[in-house]
Amino acid sequence: YDVRLGELGGQRLLQRGVGDDRDEDRYFTGWEAWLPELWAALGAPSVPLVREIPTPSYKVTASPGKVDNPPVPDDDIVPPGAAKLTLLTNRLLTPETKDYDRDIRHYEFEIKGTPVSYKTGDSLAVWPRNPVDKAEEFCALMGYDAGQQLQVVPTEGARNWCPQELSVRQLFTHVLDIFGKPNKKFFDTLSLFATDEKEKAVLESIAANSDEGKAVYRDLVHDFAHHADVLGKFKSARPPIDQIINMVPTLKPRSYSIASSPLMHPDMIQLCVVQVDWEVESTKEFRIGEATGYMKQQGPGAQLMCAVRPSAIVLPKDPQNPVLMAGMGTGLAPWRAVTQERVMQKRQGKDVGPCVLFFGARFAKYEYLYREEFESYVSEGVLEIHTAFSRDQARKVYVQHKIVEAGATVAKYLLTQNGHFYVCGSARKVPEDIYAAMKAVIMAAEACAEEDAEAALSNMKMEGRYTVEAWS
Repeated sequence: YDVRLGELGGQRLLQRGVGDDRDEDRYFTGWEAWLPELWAALGAPSVPLVREIPTPSYKVTASPGKVDNPPVPDDDIVPPGAAKLTLLTNRLLTPETKDYDRDIRHYEFEIKGTPVSYKTGDSLAVWPRNPVDKAEEFCALMGYDAGQQLQVVPTEGARNWCPQELSVRQLFTHVLDIFGKPNKKFFDTLSLFATDEKEKAVLESIAANSDEGKAVYRDLVHDFAHHADVLGKFKSARPPIDQIINMVPTLKPRSYSIASSPLMHPDMIQLCVVQVDWEVESTKEFRIGEATGYMKQQGPGAQLMCAVRPSAIVLPKDPQNPVLMAGMGTGLAPWRAVTQERVMQKRQGKDVGPCVLFFGARFAKYEYLYREEFESYVSEGVLEIHTAFSRDQARKVYVQHKIVEAGATVAKYLLTQNGHFYVCGSARKVPEDIYAAMKAVIMAAEACAEEDAEAALSNMKMEGRYTVEAWS
């Protein structure tokens, strides 16, 4: 429709807005980012002239209770689409030393006796929970009684799922993402509850996208401010619970590439996960990501809310087709699964094609994950591995350099044997750097121009033989 309206002579007011159901607040994220641009293009005020507190989208009935005696057990609060999986293993793969700064862990979840199954290349979505102590601090900040028992009924306009019965503490540990990033709509709605005029004006300026508001919002984003931070900053704004349920999005699952093959591990799902952490610049506070921090604290026997999800990784139907994989850091996870798949196929007597892994990290001593396992697969004659540890020598060496070094082999497998190439790593520069290396490989092998190499790679992508699995 967008293109067709232009063809018919329609005049564009502004660029089309796009919503994504996978965003933090689903398609509302894109809508609320685009709406101020629409008002500006129409010459309309960005903030309505008459502003009133909206009618609550949830009917909430509260009754007295105790924090340690909620109306439903914690493990009975299951998000839509999730299944309860029992954690079997939580093992640190990297050393706990002063001269090393990363926490990389191996997790195992039992799926035997559950309706959950998976394929090689799938990912596992894990729903985090907020720390109990932090949630109770939030309740104290807001003046909520953490032990109070709630009955919640959604009405028209309700955005979030919420159990019908739960405690206030459970609302903030299990349901609402109070330690997630707020969107502009949150500031706009919060301004309606501010009783201090200065705070109200600042909140309205953020919602209106004024120069002052942009500066305040930029500082908050720079500090990775979450909902609780904002409510701590604007102390006069105290929405009641029936409003906060619709203002704050629900906790979203984080997806991790599964690091095991069901052929080798039919009764469990394995993950390899690095902890996300950072320092808040203004306060020097050390913070850990919601999901990785939550998973790190769980021991064997814990029940986690999970769901298997498909990814972009699709293996060749013929196991004799070569597979070439490039993984950086925990981007190794899906290629461990693929390698296990090929190993099991060979052990079952099948003919398997070449399996080549390019693995990059900073230090071999600390970050050569699953080294003994991969070396055993090399000994079995299934795997060929090329490693690049960037900090182990004066000249930094990366995966893309190893791909170019092995260019003749890479080109042979991809161009003459219908091979499949896969990349997994950070979305920042990894895909572009690997693409440049692959382009150089094809140009050298085919003695062709750059545009011809790009066309060859484009064809591989269209055929599903060049796949990128990247995270931000």
